[in-house]
Amino acid sequence: MSDFACKYGPWALVAGGAQGIGEAYARYAAARGVNVVVIDIHQPALDAIAADLKARHGVDCLPLRIDLGAPDMLEQVVAAVGEREIGLLVYNAGIADVGPFFKPDKDLAFEKMRLAVNVTGPLVLTYHYARPMLARRRGGIVLMSSGAGLKGAPYYAAYSASKAYEIALGQALWREFAPYHVDVLAVAGGMTLSTAAAGYAHLDTSGFQTPAQLVDEAMAALGRQPMIVSEANHRANHEKMKLVPDEQIIDYLANHAIDNFLGGKPPEQAV
Repeated sequence: MSDFACKYGPWALVAGGAQGIGEAYARYAAARGVNVVVIDIHQPALDAIAADLKARHGVDCLPLRIDLGAPDMLEQVVAAVGEREIGLLVYNAGIADVGPFFKPDKDLAFEKMRLAVNVTGPLVLTYHYARPMLARRRGGIVLMSSGAGLKGAPYYAAYSASKAYEIALGQALWREFAPYHVDVLAVAGGMTLSTAAAGYAHLDTSGFQTPAQLVDEAMAALGRQPMIVSEANHRANHEKMKLVPDEQIIDYLANHAIDNFLGGKPPEQAV
């Protein structure tokens, strides 16, 4: 058994784990002999990764089609996971979009669903699965956030706020859980060739990292630091921004969204 499996096995649970970055986390764990519970809403992707992990790595994979925004999400997960011992929890799911705070095609119900997936989801799964980790004195938790959570980002306002929650939670629990030998890491993801990025065909992705590269960076940092800003250029820009007044950073983030995702024109608020 690998050192990784001894510390973070016998099961990993990856929420939002059938595609993109989440899939890379699931594959990382499986390649090191850890069985994987994969939660996602895309059944074909769940079926594919479950079969492939078993064939490629000889581990067990429990694919669960569960809506992470459902009010009874935790009850569904706990019932399906049963007595399996979760030694590694990765929360990768998130609802993201770009646009004005008041959108013509989305209402408050959408924003409440975003909070359910981006904030309540990592909270309740951490609350449930971290307690036995602390009792066992071993385990790991990775909360997959975003660079948008590092500063209030115009035109990603609610998403940015929700991802700031994951960063703050991960950083705080890194210290609280350290005496129990449970590692916690918040990951502020940089530009990555994820399933979300694939929806913007016009983007220049030449400098993007792959999901596997992001996961390699994150897992190397787990147990060593409270947060990682993934991808070298993203880290360098983050360090530079610490020297710049907030007003300039927020204005830069607004213009970045406008130029790259909003057609070069600030969107109107749907008032």
